[in-house]
Amino acid sequence: MIENKWYMRLGTLGFNLIYLNLLWIAFTLLGGIVFGIFPATAALFAVVRKMILEDEDASVFPEFIAHFKASFKTSNLIGYAGSFIGLFLLIDFRIIQSMSHESVQVLLFNLILIIGIFYLIALLYIFPVYVHFDLKWKEYFRYACILTIARPFQTIMLAAFVAAVVYLYILVPALVFILGVSFMSFIIMKIASLSFPKKQVLHEST
Repeated sequence: MIENKWYMRLGTLGFNLIYLNLLWIAFTLLGGIVFGIFPATAALFAVVRKMILEDEDASVFPEFIAHFKASFKTSNLIGYAGSFIGLFLLIDFRIIQSMSHESVQVLLFNLILIIGIFYLIALLYIFPVYVHFDLKWKEYFRYACILTIARPFQTIMLAAFVAAVVYLYILVPALVFILGVSFMSFIIMKIASLSFPKKQVLHEST
């Protein structure tokens, strides 16, 4: 009986992740990609969070729709602010490559590399933080940076598991189309939730 229950729970999780992946693709396209990708990602993380922390049998479609609508503006602000920072770092990297002074170039390259790695890891926390906490949109970046530094074990584990999933997708490319974004979000949310304080005001999207 216990084995059957375990099997059913695993099957339900797999089905929901496949369904969520399709919803993420559909709503990203529905928003013309430019305005759809970040609300769809926020909605995906919100549903995954509920599956992990509250209810494994959450109503996927109604929850996804509700969070997509509720997070449309804020998630786009967060997403494009994060993209702008990434673009700024990339431009800095290109400028450093063109420098003629070798010692300065090496110093600045290493500095940008460290900042870039920190930035990429902090980005992994952004949407888990957004769907879990009720903050002003600018504060999500600060909180993600704080968690990256303050929770080193979880941060290392998060980076390692994300790298492992990417490697798995490289080995089996078909998984990208079946579980791509949803499975990755499940792993990120599962590990990121270990970094969250036990008592905190949660984000409530309607």
